[in-house]
Formats: sequence, structure tokens, C-alpha cells
Amino acid sequence: MIPPSWKNGSHGIALLGIWAILSLAGAGHAANKVPVGAPEGPLPPVNGVWQFDFGGEASPGERGFIRILPTSEYSPGKFYGYTKGKSRPRPFDQNRRVTRDNLSLDDVTRDGVYGGNTFRIDLPDGRYEIAVLTGQYSRPGANRPDSHFRTYSIRAGDTVLYERDDSPETFFHAEGRYFHNYHRDWHPDVDLYTENISRWIPFAHGVVAVTGGALTVAASHYAPINALWIFPEGSADGHAAVDAFKARQRLTFNSQYPYLPETPEHMIPKLPTDVRASGVVLYVKDSFKGLQPGARPIARDLGRPLRLFASRGEREAGVVGVLPLRDIAGPIELRAAELVGADGASIPASALDIRYVRYGEYPVTGGYVVKPHFLVPWRPDRMEKHIARWFWVDLHTPDDAKPGFYDTVLTFSASGVEAKLPVQVRVLPLNLPMSRLYAGVYAGNLDGTVFRHFRTMKKRPHDLMHKVMRTRMEFYADQGFTGLYDSLPWHPFAYRDGEVKVDEETWDLYLDVFETAKSIPNFRDRVFCYYLGGPQLFPKCPNYLSIRKADQMKLDDIRFSDAAVGEMTAMVQEFYGRIRARDLPEVTFYVFDELGNHGAKGARWGREMLKALNRCKEATPGGFRTCVSALRCSVAREYLPHADIVMPNSAYPVTPETIEELQANGCTLGLYNMGASRFSYGFYPWRVNAYTRAQWSFSYDGDSRDPYVSLPTGARYSCDSRYTPDWDVLPSIGMLRQREGVDDYRYVQLLEDRLQTAKAAGRETAPEAQHAKAVLAELRDAVDITYLAPRNNLDKSTMDYYRWRVAEAAIRLGN
Repeated sequence: MIPPSWKNGSHGIALLGIWAILSLAGAGHAANKVPVGAPEGPLPPVNGVWQFDFGGEASPGERGFIRILPTSEYSPGKFYGYTKGKSRPRPFDQNRRVTRDNLSLDDVTRDGVYGGNTFRIDLPDGRYEIAVLTGQYSRPGANRPDSHFRTYSIRAGDTVLYERDDSPETFFHAEGRYFHNYHRDWHPDVDLYTENISRWIPFAHGVVAVTGGALTVAASHYAPINALWIFPEGSADGHAAVDAFKARQRLTFNSQYPYLPETPEHMIPKLPTDVRASGVVLYVKDSFKGLQPGARPIARDLGRPLRLFASRGEREAGVVGVLPLRDIAGPIELRAAELVGADGASIPASALDIRYVRYGEYPVTGGYVVKPHFLVPWRPDRMEKHIARWFWVDLHTPDDAKPGFYDTVLTFSASGVEAKLPVQVRVLPLNLPMSRLYAGVYAGNLDGTVFRHFRTMKKRPHDLMHKVMRTRMEFYADQGFTGLYDSLPWHPFAYRDGEVKVDEETWDLYLDVFETAKSIPNFRDRVFCYYLGGPQLFPKCPNYLSIRKADQMKLDDIRFSDAAVGEMTAMVQEFYGRIRARDLPEVTFYVFDELGNHGAKGARWGREMLKALNRCKEATPGGFRTCVSALRCSVAREYLPHADIVMPNSAYPVTPETIEELQANGCTLGLYNMGASRFSYGFYPWRVNAYTRAQWSFSYDGDSRDPYVSLPTGARYSCDSRYTPDWDVLPSIGMLRQREGVDDYRYVQLLEDRLQTAKAAGRETAPEAQHAKAVLAELRDAVDITYLAPRNNLDKSTMDYYRWRVAEAAIRLGN
């Protein structure tokens, strides 16, 4: 008897997709661990159910399974094993520390064997059902497991049990595994194993006729087999064995991560009759913090409008909370009407980009909590009673919007539910300048992160890569960023036979980045591609001294030879000659970050590297500037006299004394990893006159696993962003919070520019100019130069206050 969920495949035999995971009844696994060795009980199994657990010698087996090692060879009378041949099976075990957490799967799922020779099982002739567990969730390092993207197949006789192709079109399909968790909302009843793990370690099933007394299972080179079940067709014992394992599989993982609901922040206030009747409380959240399931409105929130003010062309955000008073079913929508102003003025409803704040599971001690992260364009399918949900309302004021006041209404609707929230917008008679602060975020090059797995197979999707790169740069510019810190591919040049050899394929990727940057006004002037001035450009100089080599040397032996400097100079001249011939953006040589991680040897290498680059600079027409980020001032002091731009992070520390020390050494102050905050991108860099501001990162974890989940790996909730299936940028709250800081900076810059204009026009002593100076002095006094000073913990309302003070002064001062 074949279960009804099985499907007929193209090979004319019954095949099954992924079985639904069934009840947890009877689950339990700790007592089932057994050492690697011979199977217990008679062979063949009395009930006819063969259960094979594949893996290496270092990982445990599970009771009731026959353990299969790469060395398990078939011989007559043994009934099973690998046949002889030239292929070499490769074991893996994925239970380990992963980033900031532990991956711990059951003893069958956790490990397996890639490839190998044909696996044989002696069986009486007849029809058999076969189930195979195949896949690897993640592996150490920055690369995806082969099972994620390689072409592979698993066959039982002539029957294909499972196959996967390696095309980018399949891997990145909108409904495929890469984007599965993009589409998924969080609910308290989520099955974490099914949603987070099983997509990458699926089951496949089939039915095959055995003749000749043996069944053979063939796994191609990149095919992992974690486990096999083989039993007579229709066997109740066989189905029960698979179902019981699936229950243990889920329980082993899910029991590590019970949902830990937070305590509601306070009682729900007494609600008006119409609000109770609507079934939902729709209210304004003043802060971007605290967007949690346990958040609650207070009495003054009820009926209060969402108020936003913005200059023409500016983006400005607000947050709307939804507290269901009962379970709500979809379809769910939050939509805006046209914004209407005086004298027929209007702004289209599309100027309000309304996004749902997607919760993500995040591992903590004893279970998991949820945190707000991505801002998705889709809407939820349901909401649970008393679990607060959120919508991000992003106003993009048209460039030609008429200054003045506008009104609209947000309408929340669901099955049997409707609520409205007024919105008031003020468009200011201002146009913000492009920021003179080179503010941006780090991002790995797409060739080395999202698309890296298709490079070595010559299947790089060139057109898609270019589209995504341009989309990402345009997103940066739309947010007001002017600093481009994207990485580039490694090793475009090699020094051989006394000359520079160019890898034209890699150089084309460089040109694509530089020419795209040139086409976007925000980046036309200068770019800061991190690591370019060090480990990305020079390693193929035969005499280059890498920091890895320096770590193995005595401190006083760390220096760059004349031969190394000569080779590096030739590369630098080739590099700048090529980009300047095309009038591309000036490239600041970003050398390294956080040399303090390498201690005293890192400091010495940084000094010697900068000295070498300064010699290259002297020999390069037009010269160039260098940039290095710094983790600790005690380390940086060794190389300060040789650097151009030094970017300390918050732990450096950044104080009046350390800034003065940088400047005394002729360095320009930049800021690095100060926290993904509005303050660190706006009023603070203005206060200390910083030249650059960069933060990790657009996609910190390198896209080496499921990009839309944080469990079990604990991905960072800072400014990380991803992509939609249409390859638009999927922003995070942290990313747009930084944008708000950039806009704070632009408002202050506008006021300073207008003061300079007033001075040039002889209006410096006019009342409006004196008022502007007083506002700037007030803001200067409010910001402490010591970055970590407690009084720098300005909340959103305080920063909004200062932004309004600056904007009002700029309006009074006029052009």
C-alpha cells in the first residue's frame, strides 16, 4: 500500500516528495545513542525494516540503526555495504559551534556520507519502499555545503530517489529553498525544525522492484546520505519506523528552543467602546525600539495621529502598532489614502511605503525569543490575540511636493476587523544637501558572498549580479549614504616575470563596481572598498608580506623588503593608471580593519604596510590616500604617523584626547563600528568633524546558510539587510535607523551652508543668523566628544527635537 501523498515520477515508478512530519508521540532520543559498531539483533531484521545511519567514526550512531561508515564494505553474507570501486566516500558531522550558537541535531540527521561507491543491500526479490534523508544544513567556514547548490542525485537501482541541479535559476527561484523563509511569518505555533532545518535536509521516498536478490543505492559525488530506510511495500512496521524517527528528529531540535514569551510591558488601558468593537488597537509607537510582542499602548496613544515632518525628497519613518484583541485571520492589509493639503495640494498614497515588521526567532539561554528585523513588503496571514505586531511607514516626500500640511488616514483591515489611524505630514520648504560625511555600510562583494557558489563552476549569473549590485548602490544613495564600502573580488593582478599580469575577468568585476559608482552622484567622487589596499590586491606579489605570515615572525623581523615594495608599486601604478584613464571615482586604499585583533604584531605589520604604501604613493602619479580602521589606541599608536585616514571604533576609545592625538599625527578622523545607531551617523560625526562613517554590515554573515533566519546561528540584528525574490533590497530596522542619522547630519550641514551664505551676503549679524548660531551652539553643547559618555544616549524624541530646531532655524535663515 502506497501512502496517498506519494506521486508518480517521470521514471514510471512511485516517487514521493517530502513527507509531512507527523505527531511527536513516543519521541525521545537521548537513550538511543550507541557507540559505532555492529548492529544489534539478527540480520535480516525480523520485521523486514532496514534502518541505516550513515556517518563518520567520530560521531555516534543511534540505537536500532545499522551504522554505516565510509569503510563499511560489502561482502557476501554481510548483507550490506559499499561495493569496491575508485570513489571515496566523505563523512561529515554538522553538530558544532556555529557563529554565536550551537547546532545540535539528532544523531541520525547530524551526520552522513557524501558520494562513495554503490551501496548494496541483499534483499529477496519483491517491491520495496525506500526513504532517504539527504542534506547538510551548514558547515564550518564561509562556504555553503555542497548539498545546497551542487548537482547531485541518489538512485535506487534505476529509480531516482532525489536529484538537484546546480543552476542559479533553481537555487534562487522565488519559491525555492533560498527564499523560503523570506516568505514566512513568525507564529507561536511554528515548527522550528520543519521551517529552519528540513528545507536543507529533506526526505525523499520511492518504490522499487528488486530482482536478482540485491538492491543498489548510488549517490553521486556531491550527494549526501544521512540515513536510509528500506522495507517491503505497504509495511506498517516500516511506515511506523519512519514516522517515529521523524517525531524524534523534530523533538530533538525543537525541545532545545521553546518559545520564551516576554512579560507584557504593562496592562492594556481602558479602551473606548469603538476600539473594543473593532477587535484591534491601532496606535503610534514613538520609538523604533521595543517593537516586541509584549508591547502595549498607553492611554494617550489611543486615537493619536502619526505625525511626520520632512524636507522635499527626504525619507522619514514612523511605526504603527497593531494589538489584536482577538485572533485575526487574513487577508490582512494596512493601506493609506491620498495625502491632501491646502489649495488642492496632494501627495499620492504611494509616497507612503508601508512594510510589515517581520519577527525572527533568536536563540537565547533556555529557548528562543523573537526580535524585529526585516521590513517586508508582504502582509501577514494571521495575528494572535495580545501579540503586538508592527508596520513601518516610510514617507518618501516627492521632490516637487508643495510645502505645507497634509492629512491622510491609514486603514487596517482583516476578516471582520477594521480600524483607522490619522496621519499628519508637514513638508518643509527645504531641500537637503548631499552629505559631506562619507557615511555608509560595509558589504561583501556579491561575487564572493551571495553568488560565490556559482563562480568556480563558471555559472556566474553576470546579468543578475550586475542588477543586484546596482540595486544595492541605488538603495544606499536613496537612503542618503555617500560612502561606498563594498568589497571587491580578490587578486585582480599578479606579478610575474617582472611585470603585472591582469586577470581580465576579475578586473571586469572591478570596472563594473567603479563604473556603476560613477553613474550614481553619491559615489561619483570617491569610494572606500575595504581591504583593497592590502590583502585583496597584493597577495600575488611574490615578496608580499601578509599579516598571516607576520603572525609567525618575530616582531622586529616584520618589514616589507625593497623587492616587495617594488612589486606593490607596479601593481598600484597599474591600478590607478587604469581607473584614472577612465575618469572613475577616486579610490581610497582601505588597508585593513581592527589590527588590534593581531596584537603587537598586527600593529607592527600595520606600520610597515603603511610605510610600504607610502613609498608606492610617492612613485604613483597623482598619489592616493590610505585608510585603516582601529580597534585600540594602544595598537594604533604604532602606525598613526604613517596613515592618512584612521577610523577608530567605539572601544578605541574616542575621546577628546585620542582625537587630538590622531590629528597631531596628521591623520584625518573617520569613525568605524560605533554601533548601528542614528546618533552615531548624525549628530556625533558632525560634532567631531569626522570624514568617514562605516559600520558592519549590509550582510555580515556572508550568506553561507539560510539568509532569512537567525536560529540556530544567532545572526546579528544590527543593520543587516537582504534581498526580496525580485532582488530589491530588503532593509532592516537598523539600516534605516542609520539613515535617520545621515539625515540629521544633512539638516545641520544645510544650516551651516546657509550661515555661510548669510555671512557672504553681509547678514551674519541679522537676528535669524544669530538664532541659527545659537541653535548650533545648543546642539554642540548637547553632544559630548567622548562617544561613550552617558549623556550621548539620546532617544528618538530628543534627536527629533534637535532636528526640528535645526530645520526651523534653516527656514528662518532662508537661502
